[in-house]
Amino acid sequence: MPKSELAEKELERAAQSVAIPSCPRVLLDLAAETKKEDPDLRKLEALVSKDMALLATLLKTVNSPFYGLSSKVGTVRQAIQVIGLSMLARTVTGIVLKKALSGGNPAAMEAFWDASAKVAMIASFIAKQLPGMNKEEAYTFGLFQNCGIPMLLQRFPDYAQTLEQVENDSERTHTEVEEAAHGTHHATIGFLLTKSWNLPEDLSQAIRYHHEYALIADPKAQLSTQSRNLMALGVAAERVLQVHAGANDTVEWVKGGHYALGHLGLPTSEFDEIVSDLVGLLG
Repeated sequence: MPKSELAEKELERAAQSVAIPSCPRVLLDLAAETKKEDPDLRKLEALVSKDMALLATLLKTVNSPFYGLSSKVGTVRQAIQVIGLSMLARTVTGIVLKKALSGGNPAAMEAFWDASAKVAMIASFIAKQLPGMNKEEAYTFGLFQNCGIPMLLQRFPDYAQTLEQVENDSERTHTEVEEAAHGTHHATIGFLLTKSWNLPEDLSQAIRYHHEYALIADPKAQLSTQSRNLMALGVAAERVLQVHAGANDTVEWVKGGHYALGHLGLPTSEFDEIVSDLVGLLG
């Protein structure tokens, strides 16, 4: 069977095994308004402000140390003025994503989404330091790259044990371990979600293959430069979070770190400085 046909079969199995939530209305309305040549800021404010929980989380996020604001913002309009319309839309997307995939163990899910938000901000920070990188796309990728995990946790009672196996398997890829246990994996599920939510194709493909580290360095791979940029930034961002947590020798970094740094053009010493700065910022 041709490789492309196998891939389609894989997607078909995944789509049947896990329910993919449809894109929430607020994101559709937000995207429609932000794509206009002259977006109406009053409409955007109204869209976000009508959900008080969404508004409160947005302002808390924008006022976090990662944005480094000299003074706190208290309204959607102020947030737009400070971080820009595109970044605001992406921040709202992350908040809505968390709400759409809520469920299961509340404490575990809170830790997962906290890590996702940090990876998104770290990836954006690193992208900002490097030429040719899109910091806003990096932020969105960080939010979505592991979004398949909460869906699989809800679908398979023993998926948490599979994640523990992944951390100790130095031979197989993360997705191979999941595939063997459950017949699908979080990268495919995340890809299907991003396609359903009409996210950019480069981002969707990066999520689909983000554990296929060798593809980052393969110019013959059928992946755009932007997809490989995002994959590399994701590996680097997760490394920062690992160091912050005291996990200095993870199997994923051993498998993919050299591919990521090589693609980003970052010598180890230079990346270590970035890690040190970001770990300090994380507190």
